[in-house]
Amino acid sequence: MRILLLTAVIAALCACNGNQNNPKPYVLVVPVDVYTAKGKGEVAEKVETDTVRVGSPLEAYNKGVQKYASVLMHVSQFPDSVKEVKALRILNDAGEDVVSSVPQEKRDSIIMNFIQFARRSDIPYYDRVKDFELKLMKAR
Repeated sequence: MRILLLTAVIAALCACNGNQNNPKPYVLVVPVDVYTAKGKGEVAEKVETDTVRVGSPLEAYNKGVQKYASVLMHVSQFPDSVKEVKALRILNDAGEDVVSSVPQEKRDSIIMNFIQFARRSDIPYYDRVKDFELKLMKAR
């Protein structure tokens, strides 16, 4: 009897937990303008993408800020080949950008938390990316 009751409780908890956080795919998009040839002013857009499965646009935005920071680090290694890193876009499974659905204060909070993480971490964001904080604000 106890085992049956325990099994029913565990099943109910798992069912409730599954409904709260139903992961969905989001595509993290960071467009980068790269020079087409060294010494030339012509640029072409290259798109850095990643797909994550998370429960909400807020969680996707958090992952997007991390992706954006990693692109900034990568781009800093090749400064002569990159003109600009553009704004972050996050696409849901319908192809709609969901960044604007995350309230501005929550986006700012995520960015500030990431900046605090970057200041404390061993990852050399500040050593490699000039004006890291200003560049990261483009993800707003």
